[in-house]
Amino acid sequence: MFMKSQPNERILLEDYASVTSLESLVQGYLLNCRCESKSTATIANYQYRLACFLWFCQHSGYPDEPQKITANHIRHFLWYLSSQSNRWGSGSTSARKPASESTVNHYYHILSAFFGWLKREEFIGDNPTARLKPPKMNQKVVQALKPTEVEVLLTRCSSKSFLDIRNRIILMMLIDTGLRVFELANLRLDDIDMNTGSILVRHGKGNKQRVVRIGTKTQKALWKYATLYRRSDSDKLLVNRSGEPLDVTGIKLMVRRLGKRADIQGVHVHRLRHTFAISFLRAGGDVFSLQYLLGHTTLAMTQRYLQSLNADDAVKAHQRFSPIDNLFTK
Repeated sequence: MFMKSQPNERILLEDYASVTSLESLVQGYLLNCRCESKSTATIANYQYRLACFLWFCQHSGYPDEPQKITANHIRHFLWYLSSQSNRWGSGSTSARKPASESTVNHYYHILSAFFGWLKREEFIGDNPTARLKPPKMNQKVVQALKPTEVEVLLTRCSSKSFLDIRNRIILMMLIDTGLRVFELANLRLDDIDMNTGSILVRHGKGNKQRVVRIGTKTQKALWKYATLYRRSDSDKLLVNRSGEPLDVTGIKLMVRRLGKRADIQGVHVHRLRHTFAISFLRAGGDVFSLQYLLGHTTLAMTQRYLQSLNADDAVKAHQRFSPIDNLFTK
């Protein structure tokens, strides 16, 4: 159903020669992304989303020539995403329910980039997405874990077994640095300076490098893990019991299971990143430093945490200053 080519798969020049179908131009766009040194994960994401769009076009009887794709075609595709279940004829869990607002928005931006590239390369005269407004997204207040919830999570992995020591390290690292899960999974032993507590993130989002830091408590726990418990020839920091590198899926599953064991709702790796951000701001950190530490490209992305901080503090203030409560306690 979808394009199966992988970033390292052979793609012959004859596949491109004198062919300007949508599918062939998608391949050309992906080639352009590789030339721009976009990350493997980003290219794989673009490839999957654009393959979904091609599937929809084929099954809807849309024209195969890109210059004949109109704004209405794009609108129908976005509506299909947001309203239909069992999409793409796929049995995957994510396709069994209508896509979220953020997912629809993500598809819109990928299509905008693709058709924008087609226009710049003069394959089309007009970009059909230029006539569309970005799908509206409701701003949700970011929920961080409470300090007591963090303590409960840490106590659920407090034994001296290898898995508990490693899992505790994962929690401490995510909450103390705000790293993305793939950034944590890719950390190498030589990325961490135990003298300063600094960590080099070699390949952040968009292949950007940055330096983050861990506190002394996390440094001590990390030293104990690496010195006494970790047994592996791998250069990756996090490994399983067999000494093989722990991947993103393994980290995500561990965090979710730990949250269930602790009986805390909605524990996932990105919420730990939220917890770092809110804790950083509440401790007096400034939003510009937070932007750098989180690896955000724009300040607007970081300001979501300011909104969450203000909302939480406003609720706590109302607990002290409720007009009705104060009226009846006089």
